[in-house]
Amino acid sequence: MNEQPAIFVECGADLPWVKDSKFTFTRKHYMTPQQVDEFRQKYNNAGVYMTMMQYINPVWYQNDKKKWLINAGESLKYGDFYLDFDYPLQTDDDFDKIKFDVSVAMRYLKLILAVEPDQVNLYFSGQKGIHLTVDAAVLGLQPHYSLNMIYKEIFNDIKKYCLHDTMDPKMYDDKRMFRMVNSFNIKGQRYKIPVTYQELTNMSLQDIRNLAMSPRQLRKPPPMLSQRAKLALEKYIKTWTDRANSRKEFSGRMRKLEELPICITTMLDKTFRETIDGRNNACAALASFFMQQGMEREEALARLVLWGEENCVPSLPSREVETTVHSVFNGQYRYGCETFKAASGVCDKVNCPLFRGKAIG
Repeated sequence: MNEQPAIFVECGADLPWVKDSKFTFTRKHYMTPQQVDEFRQKYNNAGVYMTMMQYINPVWYQNDKKKWLINAGESLKYGDFYLDFDYPLQTDDDFDKIKFDVSVAMRYLKLILAVEPDQVNLYFSGQKGIHLTVDAAVLGLQPHYSLNMIYKEIFNDIKKYCLHDTMDPKMYDDKRMFRMVNSFNIKGQRYKIPVTYQELTNMSLQDIRNLAMSPRQLRKPPPMLSQRAKLALEKYIKTWTDRANSRKEFSGRMRKLEELPICITTMLDKTFRETIDGRNNACAALASFFMQQGMEREEALARLVLWGEENCVPSLPSREVETTVHSVFNGQYRYGCETFKAASGVCDKVNCPLFRGKAIG
């Protein structure tokens, strides 16, 4: 008899006190899906979140405080497809921007993936956004280690057709949380509620805020598999896998990097811890710096794979490094001092070789 897999999620919550005008947040609360309601009740159904991904037979590790954590990057993942439409909502014109981009996503799901509108779930976040999800069963999904990045591939295709830049691209790390449905949004002072597409289309911003004064339930048809969506998802997975497997091993001689800015040396020497130190952002910043200094992609990738193994706790999976490096080089993302300072925590403009105009490398 096959044993049932162990399935875990991570939950988090806004805490009732504020520090530096920001809510304090607690996370790394791991539990089975059946325990989530208990967590929700513990925090009075206010400011509560859960990861979009479920971790199947997850890989565990101990941090420096001897606490057991899930290594999300190395764990098998399963979860619904999701999009986050986020925009500062002050007027109905602002709300119309979100509505338009949501309509684009709905058309894409219908025409390209053959997902019927009644199989799409829409939620008002309780403050300034709309969340869209499609049940994994509709897509015929099988668990995948890089599911979050595969979903980002779909996100990237949809985003091409949106006009107002309301879709949030930062939602596709492997520990991303969404606010729990029908929980109270402390910041927005409303509930995250399900809405129909017709309601979203026809309601004003004030109408939908009024509707979100209390939780609500909507009757939805059960998830129905879309064969076309399943085939499309399989193509996304193949594209992702082919690209991940196409990396050339770097066999050349690595250049000696001289007189690096302190922000870069700090990132190269620092130990980055998962969920704490923004290691993915640091990886992207370093990749951009290497690219701007004329380094070949293969050398940058080789350097950063090693950096991810030696400077990240737990190690940053090589496939995440590959994704970041390819994204930076393909998009020619030229990050500057503000990004380097944010990722490293240091800056010394007076003695910085970049400001003195000296070549590096």
